[in-house]
Amino acid sequence: MSFDDFHSGRELKATRKPHACEQCGRNIETGSPAYYAAGKYDGHFYTQYEHVECRAAGMAYAEETGLWGEDFTWFQHADSDMLADFGPWLLEHHPIVAERLNIEREEDEVEA
Repeated sequence: MSFDDFHSGRELKATRKPHACEQCGRNIETGSPAYYAAGKYDGHFYTQYEHVECRAAGMAYAEETGLWGEDFTWFQHADSDMLADFGPWLLEHHPIVAERLNIEREEDEVEA
């Protein structure tokens, strides 16, 4: 991260159009609350939208694991090993986000 990098974010009461959530990959519907951020990282400008619940889950997971910056966990881009690490945690602490990512409890998978 260079000296001229920056990040600015805020919670929106309602979106004016649909956006893809950066955390789960699902659509944030028009009129839904969301977290919006824009900035510059490593010389590249970006904007992003996240469901409020997905933002909370991502920040809580980073706080718990210490995975910040380039190591920050973007749930939708996780491989199966990472999913095994955070899947049970999401089910316990952020079930709405787990559902968006199609993460199921092991006993639910056995019953199916």
